[in-house]
Amino acid sequence: MAVFKDALIRRTGILKYWHEETEEVKSHNFIGLDEQQAQVLAGDDDVESVELTEAGQTAEGIPLFDVTLKRRVKEGNIKIEALPPEEFLISRTAKSVQTADIVAHRSYKSVSDLVALGYDLDDIEEYAGGTEESFSNNEEYINRHADNATRHQGSLEPSSRKVLYCESYVRIDKDQDNYSELLRVCTIGSHHNVVNVMPCDYIPFVCFTPDPTPHSWDGASITDIVADIQRIKSAILRNVMDSLVMAVSPRMLVTEGQVNMKDVLNTEVGAIIRTKNPAAVSQLDMPFVGQQALPILGMLDEIKATRTGITKASQGLDSENLQSATRLAVDSTVKAAQAHIELIARIFAETGLKPLYKGVLKLVCQYQDREKMARLNNQWVPIDPRYWDADMDVSVDIPLGGGNDMEKMQFLENIAQRQDALLQQLGPENPIVNLRQYYSTLSKIVTMSGFKDPNLFFTDPAQYQAPEPQPPQPTPEEQYIQIQGQKVQADAQIDAQKLELEREKMIRLDDREKDRIESQAQLSLMEMEAKYNTTMDGAKIKASMERDREQMKQNAAMLQAQLAQQNLPNA
Repeated sequence: MAVFKDALIRRTGILKYWHEETEEVKSHNFIGLDEQQAQVLAGDDDVESVELTEAGQTAEGIPLFDVTLKRRVKEGNIKIEALPPEEFLISRTAKSVQTADIVAHRSYKSVSDLVALGYDLDDIEEYAGGTEESFSNNEEYINRHADNATRHQGSLEPSSRKVLYCESYVRIDKDQDNYSELLRVCTIGSHHNVVNVMPCDYIPFVCFTPDPTPHSWDGASITDIVADIQRIKSAILRNVMDSLVMAVSPRMLVTEGQVNMKDVLNTEVGAIIRTKNPAAVSQLDMPFVGQQALPILGMLDEIKATRTGITKASQGLDSENLQSATRLAVDSTVKAAQAHIELIARIFAETGLKPLYKGVLKLVCQYQDREKMARLNNQWVPIDPRYWDADMDVSVDIPLGGGNDMEKMQFLENIAQRQDALLQQLGPENPIVNLRQYYSTLSKIVTMSGFKDPNLFFTDPAQYQAPEPQPPQPTPEEQYIQIQGQKVQADAQIDAQKLELEREKMIRLDDREKDRIESQAQLSLMEMEAKYNTTMDGAKIKASMERDREQMKQNAAMLQAQLAQQNLPNA
């Protein structure tokens, strides 16, 4: 905000951007930790010191401690600051900030601030001088601090004493190779004693000006454009007020020696004037002529509006003329009045915001050394600028001059209707519009309506997970065929089960018959051995019977296979 106001009033607004590393020491207290927990906390890399205090022990006899940790946290941040005009210095013949021979930022810093920047206290005391310095003699500083600029008093605290510190960016052939290098030169004191010189690759200043001057780093401000009109209006208004005063309080004609002059000079209402002759006092009538000057003031206002583009119509304040005009006439008047304002906004975007964002991008790529998580479009995404291209271009979009919010809303609604019709006619997969584009249009409508989160009303197609597709419902003919097929399969299963039962039944009968035959054979063998008083080889007989049993099983399996083949055509 400050840089734009400086540009509109004081010709040029200056922004400075840089990367600043800060170091902070934080203390943390923990109560009732055992030794292992304390060691885990002390093992962090950023822990500077650890203090242990005995705090008793547990029921098991484990000692407990109160732990005090001191951490030294280092952080790096990108800073952007609007500089006061009196703190910015540039060579008079410079065409731009980036090509200037010297660009500098001068400011008054306290002794403690310079020590924090890394400078030695002895050098500061040597170069700074014995008196405190300030901008008390600078015209711009005095105009901005009219109430207290002349009341400046030195600080009683030595570390708070102000010292002139100048950070200059100059192009010098330091290594004598016939090429000028960009150097950052830091000086202290009114004599500009050099305390630091280091090479650099960028100038951290960006200039904003509403009306650039060709071949010059600065331009004209709105104040410069209307300053003469303001002086003329001030003179006319002063004369009008003088005429009004003369008409309300006219001068008096007095006959010398016939009037008490003290009574004449008394301006109290209803006061008595003592005279020796009634005709000794009379009024010198002065007619009010201010009405004749009022049209001139209106004419000057029109000239000012033409130069600046700031009119009552552009601000929506000219109610008398807009009530009786058509909508088209009102829109044309407002847009014409906003043309100059849009031009200034685009100049700020192209000459100020664009180089600023490119410089910030370069600092982010240079100093951010690890991946970070950032919230983007309501989603946490990893950001690692180390792999970005710091020289890529920046496009700035200025949403001015495209109509008011109502016109934009109607335009978006028309786009949504056309997209809806195309999606219905051509389907979601077509070469003209897709669901993502339709969602973007709806999101813009929701945002312009005043709601920040479009996801409250619509779901992003990229995040939508479609359910598994349901199988199509079969027709009656397909259902009949399916039922008949299921019936055939059921009959086949029943036949197979019957065959299995028959097979098991045959196996059981076969096993029962074999067991009976084996038992009879054993009995017959025993009878023959008892009858003839001899011994027979039962193992051979049993092996022969087992072979016969296996042969019968194979015959049964072959019979079952033949039956199954005969039943297949029926299934």
